[in-house]
Amino acid sequence: MKTRFFLFGLIVFLNYTITYAQEKKQSKSLTVDINTIEAFKDTLNQLSKNSDNDFFKMHCNSIITVIESKKSLLQQDTSLITETYNAFNNSVIEGNAKILSSYLGRKRPFILSWQSPADSNISFSWLKVPKDWNPEEDYPLYIELHGLWSVANNSIEYLTYPYRSSASSSFAFEDGYLLSPWGRGNIWYQGISETDIWESIDALKTIVKINSSRQYLCGHSMGGYGAWSIGSKSPETWAALGIHAGALWYNNSSLVTNEVVNKLKDVPTYFVCGTQDGLLTINQTAYHMLQDAGNYNTSFVTFTGGHDYIEENVENMYVWMKDFVNEDWNDINEQTIPEPHKTFVYPNPFNKCAEISYNIKSASVVKIEIINQNGQVLQILRNDFQVEGEYKQSWTPDSWILSGLYFLRISKTDEVETMSLLYIKN
Repeated sequence: MKTRFFLFGLIVFLNYTITYAQEKKQSKSLTVDINTIEAFKDTLNQLSKNSDNDFFKMHCNSIITVIESKKSLLQQDTSLITETYNAFNNSVIEGNAKILSSYLGRKRPFILSWQSPADSNISFSWLKVPKDWNPEEDYPLYIELHGLWSVANNSIEYLTYPYRSSASSSFAFEDGYLLSPWGRGNIWYQGISETDIWESIDALKTIVKINSSRQYLCGHSMGGYGAWSIGSKSPETWAALGIHAGALWYNNSSLVTNEVVNKLKDVPTYFVCGTQDGLLTINQTAYHMLQDAGNYNTSFVTFTGGHDYIEENVENMYVWMKDFVNEDWNDINEQTIPEPHKTFVYPNPFNKCAEISYNIKSASVVKIEIINQNGQVLQILRNDFQVEGEYKQSWTPDSWILSGLYFLRISKTDEVETMSLLYIKN
């Protein structure tokens, strides 16, 4: 009997010891993860502070903003951030993420974040700059939409993916800016996901010059559906579309119709799809319908394989697309650009003072606010009555305001305007 009680006590003691050790290990692991996250943010802050490149500063601040925007980080998130922190500190890795030349050489993308005017949430995009980039010049813009991809289900995983993966060596889109928006995950570029694409373009256009007659939209699988869908709603915007094994059957193939095809009949469109891909037939149908509608600036390329994302196919698509120019863009948009009530900010990005030019169409109470990415009003520049006319208002950030993306909101009786401001503190 004594032996039995002794063995029972020993088992209880061992179970308690094992459980305690596991909990202690888990607690220690969690503490290490939290410490690593703070160390990573500190590293990014130091990189931003020590750099004289405005875009590298923006990049570092954007990563911090996206991490901090997630209300609670999962264990998976902390592991991903830890892996990214280690990659940043690996000096022998090709395209080291701490070095500006890795971004200028297109081996790694910058991160561009913004607060959505639609729902006030933080979103972001990867951003590759042109080869031999001169920020003062204007360049083409390429938008590449990701497919249905588990990585995109988690903002932290999508954020960190380019730094946990091998350095890029692709020449695709090298003559322009390449945006690869998160798109709020895998929701087929509908609703807020579609909004995300337009907001990424707006955020980029506040800091660089874009050749508006050379804007291109492409994507793989779900991204191909997104390119077809968004392109059909804004055909005048795009110089060419790229449909890479597009999942055009989504939503019962409702977008492969004569109505949609007629909207795209003047937009050059490139298709590429594997011969064993289940989406081959629907892509061929879309291609032939475009041709029947009179669109002869089309190409259909196949390769031996299934539903595969192959870099060579992307490069070939890019080579085909880049030679098209939307000659009608200026005629179509000429009437909308110089609206007299349009608000302008110069310079943007800025490091000391931003000059805001705006127009009052009719006498109104005017409120001008500066808002941070959490939606908090940092400063009210004015809140008073103004008569019809053109006005200027300057903003010199207070010393406590950090570098980052901010929003200017001008409220009038008949409208509210919001635009982005990128502040780079000296």
